[in-house]
Amino acid sequence: MLAALALGVVSSGCGSSAPATLAVFGRVWTGDSSQPWAQALAVQGDTIFAVGDSAAIAALIGPNTEVLHNGRAMIVPGLMDDHTHFMSGGFQLASVDLRDAGSPEEFTARLEAHAARLRPGEWITGGDWDHELWPEAGLPRRDWIDSVTPEVPVFVSRLDGHMGLANTLALELAGISAATPDVPGGVVVRYPGGREPTGLLKDNAMDPLWEAIPDASPTQRDSALTRAMQHAASKGVTAIAEMDGSWWNWAAYRRAHDGGRLTLRVAFHHPLSDWRGLADSMAGHDSVDEWLWLGGAKGFVDGSLGSSTALFDEPYS
Repeated sequence: MLAALALGVVSSGCGSSAPATLAVFGRVWTGDSSQPWAQALAVQGDTIFAVGDSAAIAALIGPNTEVLHNGRAMIVPGLMDDHTHFMSGGFQLASVDLRDAGSPEEFTARLEAHAARLRPGEWITGGDWDHELWPEAGLPRRDWIDSVTPEVPVFVSRLDGHMGLANTLALELAGISAATPDVPGGVVVRYPGGREPTGLLKDNAMDPLWEAIPDASPTQRDSALTRAMQHAASKGVTAIAEMDGSWWNWAAYRRAHDGGRLTLRVAFHHPLSDWRGLADSMAGHDSVDEWLWLGGAKGFVDGSLGSSTALFDEPYS
């Protein structure tokens, strides 16, 4: 609850005579230069309405006030993250985690374990792998994973989102083969000495895979958003900028907001490629309130360092 409320008003006194709903005692850093430290805070309804010394906050306790003693832990205002792929992260929390897979063998084993829990035809996405954790083995290839994912299509992304690995089944569903040409702004990585794809796709070459993956249902998006909000609250994040802007995601945020389930503030950013739709929506005042609003557009003109898809003056490593 405190994570969701920590952006509330911080004051040194009480503006209401009603008892506090919640009183929390512990070391408090307010972020306010005029009163950087305090001993306790009081919440009334959905607002932090008093921050001060223990005696002042104790005076606000009523018969129904919940009292928490925070021990040696420190209370801070809510954290803000100004560049997230929040909805995508919510889906990732329910998928395979490859972020710290430290070897090709562990990479394969984690995919095998996750695939065993799925029905044939269900996609494995997410991943967030980092090939720099196994420098001797190089970039992953579909032959690492085909034998353990024969019935489930796989497309798992590198942690920067500019490169992903598909298994053979996913390549077939996306129509990618040896005959597939490279596209402007994208690379189909191929086995040495031929044109057979290794399964690794970079930047714009990933588009056919994204198009082959079935769209998530509204219920699935709602669940992903709930997971992401719960994770954010556990880390003290209370405000974000969402860069995974699609109108389907916007609708999910609207549902959470209108249903009273939105637990953090969201500045929503839509792709610059759909600037006309964004402009029309903003002109129609489609932003909601201080909890959810259209923050702007996101665009980029180059690749990334880690995936080696950006334009370099000299080779990057």
